[in-house]
Amino acid sequence: MSDPKLFQLTDEDKSHYREIIEKIDPAHSLSITRVIGSKISGMLDEGNLNSVEVALIDDITILMGILKLNPELPKSVVKKILFAMMYFVDENDEIPDVIPGYGYLDDIKVVEWVINDIRDQIPPLVKS
Repeated sequence: MSDPKLFQLTDEDKSHYREIIEKIDPAHSLSITRVIGSKISGMLDEGNLNSVEVALIDDITILMGILKLNPELPKSVVKKILFAMMYFVDENDEIPDVIPGYGYLDDIKVVEWVINDIRDQIPPLVKS
């Protein structure tokens, strides 16, 4: 099983991701969220999810709920959530998702980073 501590986001990573976040158009939120379901279904179909993959699916589900239940979120928060979702569905990100046991380490770190970054700007739905 993979250890989420094996992958850490550097300040350079975060800076690069912030640049990408700034360019995201929240108007594309529906097209981004549509892809999430098939990505999660594919993971579930493969079976034998490890703890990182289960936590990742839980966190993505939380982010989707936040978007759906809070249409008045600040644009900056919406962009960060959409970035986390886009990163999750990108199979060829920093660590390709097809690498067994390790492919989702970067995804979980990016999603956790976004959740921690927006935590104070959303209603108290996100787990601690």
